Amino acid sequence: MLKIGLFILVVACLALLFGLLYISFKMLKETQQKQKEESKTAEKPQYQLHPKLKQKQPKK
Repeated sequence: MLKIGLFILVVACLALLFGLLYISFKMLKETQQKQKEESKTAEKPQYQLHPKLKQKQPKK
């Protein structure tokens, strides 16, 4: 009887672990998708080079 209870407990813990992993990856995908959409719509920042770096840069 004790072995059956232990077996059920282990199976329940494994099911819980896999359930949490599934939810975690689902949330991660959702967050990455939102971040991708935000990066497409967001304006790209305008960077300014330091004058010395501008001098070193080859002219195109």
